[in-house]
Amino acid sequence: MNDPTTTAHFKDKVVVMPDIPPIDTAAVAALHRQLPHYAVTPMHSLPTLAAELGIGHLLLKDESNRFGLPSFKILGASWAVYKALARAVGLPSTGPDAVSLDALAAAVRAHNDRHNRENGLRPLQILSCTEGNWGRAVARMARYAGGVSCRLYVPAFMPQATQALLAREGADVRVVPGANYDDCVTLVRAEADRDSSMLLLLDVGLEDYEDVPQWVVEGYSTLLAEADAQVRQATGGRPATHVVVPVGVGSIAQAVTAHYKAPHGRGGAVGTGQAMQESIESAEALANDVDDDAKGPDDHADTDTPVTSVLTVEADTAACLRASQAVGRRVTVATADTIMCGLNCGTLSRNAWPILHAGVDYSVAVSDRQAHVAVQQLLNADSSVVGVDADADADGDEPMGGTDQKTSESDAAGAKGVAAGPCGAATLAGLRKICSEARDVVKVQQDSVVVLICTEGAREYAVPFV
Repeated sequence: MNDPTTTAHFKDKVVVMPDIPPIDTAAVAALHRQLPHYAVTPMHSLPTLAAELGIGHLLLKDESNRFGLPSFKILGASWAVYKALARAVGLPSTGPDAVSLDALAAAVRAHNDRHNRENGLRPLQILSCTEGNWGRAVARMARYAGGVSCRLYVPAFMPQATQALLAREGADVRVVPGANYDDCVTLVRAEADRDSSMLLLLDVGLEDYEDVPQWVVEGYSTLLAEADAQVRQATGGRPATHVVVPVGVGSIAQAVTAHYKAPHGRGGAVGTGQAMQESIESAEALANDVDDDAKGPDDHADTDTPVTSVLTVEADTAACLRASQAVGRRVTVATADTIMCGLNCGTLSRNAWPILHAGVDYSVAVSDRQAHVAVQQLLNADSSVVGVDADADADGDEPMGGTDQKTSESDAAGAKGVAAGPCGAATLAGLRKICSEARDVVKVQQDSVVVLICTEGAREYAVPFV
């Protein structure tokens, strides 16, 4: 019998996703523009690696510094926290009357003060669990949105240094002895059920818990809108033919799959704003409606034109998507330690599974050693940033709190490549494996435009020996 952790899974035809509800990406982008240090993150061109792999364009969306944090996750966390708090205090979060972040923060503070003073009730609090980057993003957004208390449960294997980073964001960090990530999810779900003042903020969908994880996915639309415009800028108007994305609980993979498999046209986000060229040049707002005059030629492709292929990568110690694909239903797998901490998840999000099952074209799992090699290859690769240098903060200031990375891009000034962590580099490792074992199957060719989603910046980890 094939082992789903070592056997690739392939769908023999591209499936266009049916009836995915539109996302109000203008509202999401408007919220993101209100956050400190808003800027478009860079897209790197990797010509030497592209030539080595026999690919026309190899591009990497670099999320090593998003709003001063070393991961993309604040995009989803910010939108979810904003939506959850607005709902809790009875304020609109979409439409022309959507509350601003400053107004929401003031309303949340007033709500909590009133409850403390008049009713003796517990103020609103945010509750979550994390393996690192998600918790930092939630805790920071809790500060932005009215200084809300944030309690984070973490698995026992989390390094002390990571716990310290969470505490620096103002979080109340609680270690769960002997627990893995799934155990922590169960614990926080039960605590939130017991205490109505606790707002549960998870990026994994559960039974009767789907709104917040969906808001997280919607928050990632900003990344994808940026990427679409940057790809066209790098290729003279061509969209991506293949996008490689890590899985974990599946939320970012869900966002990518829904985006590229939507019936609204190739390379167009669900509910996306107008062509992003102006946004990339100015690091400014996404607009509301698609402008036909600004579309690339592939935006007008007929419905028979294949959509972008979505390729997913997991840690071989936690390949829950591949195990689920093997049996055709969402299953939980036992996990083991991995340097790809953000991928150390044994169960897919309930929200993500139907979309990934229908839309992912090929999936692989990679070892710690393969991820580490990819970290080194990216660091030493020839690279150039497409268009504007989006590393700079929109205000010209340093990112708040810095990146807290062992080796940030600025620290690695002598390097010519990209400073990524193991989760971020996993997409390159996965692409190498795909090119080795299934190049013809997934049609990776000399004229392909392949985009790697690099989800985290460089960080400390134990270098694997084998």
